[in-house]
Amino acid sequence: MSLRGTLACLAIALLPRVADALSVQSLQASLSGGVYRIELVARVDAPVEDVAAVLTDYAGYLGLDPRIRASDVLPSEDEGVELVRTVVRVCAGFFCRNVERVERVERRDGELLATVIPEQSELKSGLTRTTWQADNEATSVTYQVEFVPDFWVPSAIGRRYAERVLKASTLELFGNVEKRARER
Repeated sequence: MSLRGTLACLAIALLPRVADALSVQSLQASLSGGVYRIELVARVDAPVEDVAAVLTDYAGYLGLDPRIRASDVLPSEDEGVELVRTVVRVCAGFFCRNVERVERVERRDGELLATVIPEQSELKSGLTRTTWQADNEATSVTYQVEFVPDFWVPSAIGRRYAERVLKASTLELFGNVEKRARER
């Protein structure tokens, strides 16, 4: 959080300043039936090969989101599959914890598909699909995340913060993806 990604979680943050060049076409976040969802469609002002390099640098996720406390690639026996472990600091009001997640990441041409391995994670389930393609000198990105925590989240806190927090953390993440890709 996936990225997460993410990527992706209940982190409380003020709406970060996103690089002016990141052009968001749509950003939606929701919590329904215990399932958190986020979808971003954006134009990243960086070449597609540089965006792809940042998105597939799993150990480098630490620098993309200050809430990510650890990001490691674990040994995998499946060819073409990476196992990526992240630890994310998530906070909602007074409720904070480090959440560990291990994902099975499949890379295809212009796509990452990350599936949570529940028995190695603090999530009951999770799926992140990130796609990218060239858009002239920039890159069109679609980021879709769905996850269910495997720990108690007070319902009032989850409902109150889910949309704002998920949107803010996703904007910060992709603002940093853009920044890092432009620095390459």
